[in-house]
Amino acid sequence: MIPVSRKISPLARNGNDLIEGTAISVSLLCLVHCLALPVLLLILPGLLGIFARSEIFHAAVFLVIAPFAAIAFLIGYRSHGQVAPALLGMAGLACLAVALVPGLEEQREYWITVAGSLLLVIGHLLNWAKRRHGH
Repeated sequence: MIPVSRKISPLARNGNDLIEGTAISVSLLCLVHCLALPVLLLILPGLLGIFARSEIFHAAVFLVIAPFAAIAFLIGYRSHGQVAPALLGMAGLACLAVALVPGLEEQREYWITVAGSLLLVIGHLLNWAKRRHGH
């Protein structure tokens, strides 16, 4: 079991805020990417569409999101001792990982990715709020 410490120095809090803020930002960018992609494909077809829809792009984004999320949720748990934010976030990451499975129907992949991004963002926001307010 990981010891829970409720006292955090201002320097550590700033570092934790940076990690959590980065995790939230990347998760939100993922969500915006998913929701805005159909519009972007109409406006800017060609290379943008090919790159934004490629499995390599999605895998790269996942590889950026996952470590920041894991660190942010661990820091949050150590700060507030509540597992709910991490469970939401991990469910979101699981959805994003499932969406990377080859051969998944495109519409299912889209909705699984959107759901995963939303769960991840909600988990981060809950984690941040609990960490900032100490409960």
